[in-house]
Amino acid sequence: MKQVSELLETGIYETFTPERTMTVGDLLRELNLEDKYFGILVDGKKADPDTKITPSSKVVILPHIAGGK
Repeated sequence: MKQVSELLETGIYETFTPERTMTVGDLLRELNLEDKYFGILVDGKKADPDTKITPSSKVVILPHIAGGK
């Protein structure tokens, strides 16, 4: 798994599979990302911090990408 700092710098998404049943918010806290702004997908569907995830879930974290002039 990539380091979180590398994930934030590159703007590339990362996929996580939780080791136990928890919420997306719990996972973000464990990764120290709860104060960051991300798009979260669970099994291909938009999720929020209250979404329940299990070891069979595929969680994709998408960092916001700034750009423009």
